[in-house]
Amino acid sequence: MKVMQLIFFLLYLLVSFLASAAEDNIFKIASGPKTGEYINIAKAICPALGKLFECEAIETQGTLDNKKRLESGEVNIALAKSNVAEEWMKEPAFASKYTIIKRIGDESLFVFGKPEVLKAAGSWIGVRNNAFLLSIGLPGELSGDAAVFNALKSVQGSPLANIAVKVYADRPALVAAVKSGEVKLGFITQVPNPENPLFASINESGLMIMGVVDPDMITFGETFRIKPITVKNAKWFGLGGGAKQIETANVPAAIVAIKPEALQGRAAMVQQAAIKKIEETSETSLLPQQGWMQKLANTASLKTGAGLDSLMKSLEKSADGAKERLGKL
Repeated sequence: MKVMQLIFFLLYLLVSFLASAAEDNIFKIASGPKTGEYINIAKAICPALGKLFECEAIETQGTLDNKKRLESGEVNIALAKSNVAEEWMKEPAFASKYTIIKRIGDESLFVFGKPEVLKAAGSWIGVRNNAFLLSIGLPGELSGDAAVFNALKSVQGSPLANIAVKVYADRPALVAAVKSGEVKLGFITQVPNPENPLFASINESGLMIMGVVDPDMITFGETFRIKPITVKNAKWFGLGGGAKQIETANVPAAIVAIKPEALQGRAAMVQQAAIKKIEETSETSLLPQQGWMQKLANTASLKTGAGLDSLMKSLEKSADGAKERLGKL
C-alpha cells in the first residue's frame, strides 16, 4: 500500500511539473475586445515567436484592462495606446518593471453620431469648442477608447472638460445609445478596417463618422500622427458614405512587456527570448496580413506639428457657426 501511495505521489509531482513547464511555455498577450483590432494584432504577433513558445491572444476590455493584467502577472505583454503607455512609463515604479519594446500600426480616432449633429458641429473643433452643448459615450471604462479620450479631456484648459460623459458596457451598447439619442456622440479608436463589425453597425444604424484632430495632441509629442481619409476612399475604409472630415489622428499600439530582470528562472529566460524575437521582427510582420492593412501602412502620414497649424485653421473654419447650429438641436 505504501509503495502504491509513493508511486501515486511521484506521478502527481511529475504531472504538476509537466503542467508547470507547459504553462511557462505559453506566452500570453493582453489584446482588446473582439470588435477592435488589437485582438487581430495580438494574433499576428504570435507567429513571430515561431515554435519557441505556445502563444495565446487574450481578449480583454482594452488598454487599461491590459495594464491590470500585466501588473497581476496574468500576461507577458500587453498592447496599449502609445500615448497612454508613455504616461505609464513616467511612473518610476512601473518603469522599473516594464518596458515598451515596440510601437506598431495606427489606430484612428473617430466620433460618430447622427448626421445632423456632426453636420452642425462642422468638424471636431466644433465638437470640442461647444462641448458644453453635447454629450459623449465611451465603450467601457477600461477601454483604450476611454483612455485616449480622458487623456485629451484632462489637458489643462481643454473645453472637453465641459462635456457630459457616459460609459457603456461595450461598443455595441455605445452604438445603440447614440442611435437612440441617449448620447449625442460616441468616441472610438479603431483601425479603419472595412471588415470590422463596428463600422458596419455604425453605418447600418444610419450614423455618421468624423475624424478627430485635437490641438492638444501636440502636448503628447510624437505619439499621434495625422493621416488623410478622403471622402473618395471613405467606403474602402469602412466608413460607408458617412465620412464628414478628411483627416483623423492616428495613434500606434505600444507593445508593453515585463522586463526579464523582474522575473526569475525559466520565466525570465522565456521573456527575454520572446522580447528579442519581437524586437528583431519587422513591423509589417507583426501586423495582420490583410490587403487593406498594407494599403493603410502605405498611406502618406503627417506627424503632428508639421502642417498642423494650417490643418487647424481649416477645421476651425468648418466649425464656424457650430454653437448656433448645435444650440438648435
